[in-house]
Amino acid sequence: MIGFAEARALVLAAMKPLGREHLALEQAAGRYLASAVRAPHASPRFDQSMMDGYAVRVADLASPSAPDIVAELAPAGQIPAGTVRVPALRPGSAIKVFTGGRLPRGADAVVMVEHTELVGGRVRIDHTVPIGAHIRRAGEEFRRGEPVLAAGQRVTPAVIGLLASFGRRDVAVGRRPRVALITMGDELVARGKSLAPGRIHDANGPALAAALTAAGAGRVKLRLVRDSRAALRRALATAIGSADLVVTVGGASVGDHDHVEAVRADLGIRERFHRVAIQPGKPNHFGIAPGGTPVFGLPGNPVSALVACHLFVRPALLRLMGAEPTPDTLPVRLAEPVRKPAERALFLRGRLEIRGDGPWGVPGPRQGSHMLSGLTEADILIELPAGVTAHHAGDVVLAHVLNQ
Repeated sequence: MIGFAEARALVLAAMKPLGREHLALEQAAGRYLASAVRAPHASPRFDQSMMDGYAVRVADLASPSAPDIVAELAPAGQIPAGTVRVPALRPGSAIKVFTGGRLPRGADAVVMVEHTELVGGRVRIDHTVPIGAHIRRAGEEFRRGEPVLAAGQRVTPAVIGLLASFGRRDVAVGRRPRVALITMGDELVARGKSLAPGRIHDANGPALAAALTAAGAGRVKLRLVRDSRAALRRALATAIGSADLVVTVGGASVGDHDHVEAVRADLGIRERFHRVAIQPGKPNHFGIAPGGTPVFGLPGNPVSALVACHLFVRPALLRLMGAEPTPDTLPVRLAEPVRKPAERALFLRGRLEIRGDGPWGVPGPRQGSHMLSGLTEADILIELPAGVTAHHAGDVVLAHVLNQ
């Protein structure tokens, strides 16, 4: 049995990006950049006005006799946004400019229109400004050739807007993994079918398919398999041959009808770990098939399966898509005392509360590994590390953010 941090590190070290595809910008949201992006030109490309107003020379803003007037300048036309050729600004004059419009040569500041007035054919200014006021300088954000976006960065609406501002129509992103999901158990019945005595509906399949899709999987193929070594072997062999990542659920303990470990050995899957010192989720398998396909074996209890999926499978999917998984944790204060065994880390389902002294983690009331209702009400997993038995209210611990 290995610790949580070691298990997660083994998973991430085994994941290699699947490759890239080019998508139109409008289709790329939520994906991850396959390569870094550099600025093809300066941004902004030219000196421009930050707002509507008048372009002036600060040297012309000498106070006349009237105390509430800074200057009276000769109007010399206007420069709407998009104007290609702009005039030069002559001493003693002002040119009307608009937000985003090019700055005339010779101007070194812009006076907001609110501080100007046309009086008797002159531009009256009642507010002085320093050199550079309300001007966006060429190259202020990026110079040509500078790094703009890093490989592995998530494509957000802002990223799409930035790429579009450089004239890009498409972008290279990491390919989404194809995932095969196998749930197993003679007691399981697919949703929509009637239940005989001793049977239950399969909750793990739909829940995990949704979790994998939300994490970025491009296709999730779900299959329900009975408790048979031969049936599981056929299903797992097919999954390995057709998917980029395989997840089995259940059959990972040591009972007479738990066949996962034996079938994995039959198929030559190289085991990296098969027990993790966490609760819920101790019976966790992870290995690599002979062709390189990662294979996860999650516990059968619904909460255990979803927690293990979040802690191990989700970061694996992100790495396969070329992402650099960013920390999904934040420090919180534990809202109530908790005692637990020392040998395992405990992941409590809880809620994040922002109080006057910062974030707090509040454990939920239903912590059983079969109680999905406790997870439906949670937005964090509160990690209480191994090696500690007594945690006190107010202790600072880590919270893993759910529903990302």
